[in-house]
Amino acid sequence: MDVFYAYTYGTAGWLGMQAVLLIVMPKLVVAMLASGVVHETTDLEIYFSRSLGFALLLIALIVLFFTGTVPLSSSITEPVSLEDNDPKAPYALPILRVTMFFHALSMIYCYQRWMNYRQTGYLLGAIGYAAMASFGLWCVVFGTSAGRVSKRTGADKRTAGFPFKNSTAYDKKKDRKMG
Repeated sequence: MDVFYAYTYGTAGWLGMQAVLLIVMPKLVVAMLASGVVHETTDLEIYFSRSLGFALLLIALIVLFFTGTVPLSSSITEPVSLEDNDPKAPYALPILRVTMFFHALSMIYCYQRWMNYRQTGYLLGAIGYAAMASFGLWCVVFGTSAGRVSKRTGADKRTAGFPFKNSTAYDKKKDRKMG
C-alpha cells in the first residue's frame, strides 16, 4: 500500500473513531474529561459534543474523497500522485499539509491539557495526534516526489557517493557507456 494512502486511511480512522465516540456516547466523553469528581452533563455539552463528532466525521470523509483515496469515478488506471498538477486528485497535497498541521496543533493542545489536568484521555489524544502528525510530516518530506530512477540502470539518480563510496549511486559515466 502506498504510504500516502495509509496516511489518509489513518487520518480518517483516527477522526472517525473520535467522531463515533462523541456522537454515540457524549456523556461518557464529557464525564471522562471533566475536572470535577462528579459531573452532570448539560444539554449544551451534549449538543457541542455531537456537533464536534459530526464535524470530525465530515473532515474524515473530505480527506478520503478529495485526496483520491476513494475514487469518485469507476475507472482507475494508475494511482494518485502527490504532484500539484495531478488531475485525479488536485487537492491531495494541500489536504495532506492541512491535516498534518491540524494533527500537530491538536497534539499540542491535548498535551498542554494533559500537563495541566493529568487526565488519561488527553494523554491518549496527544499520543494519537502525535503519531498522525509525525506520519503526515514523513509523507510531506519523503512521500511527495516519485524519485528519479534511471531507465537504463534502475538506480536512483538522487543518490551520491559522497562521503563514502556508494555502489548503488547513479553514475553518469556508466549510464553513457550502456547507451
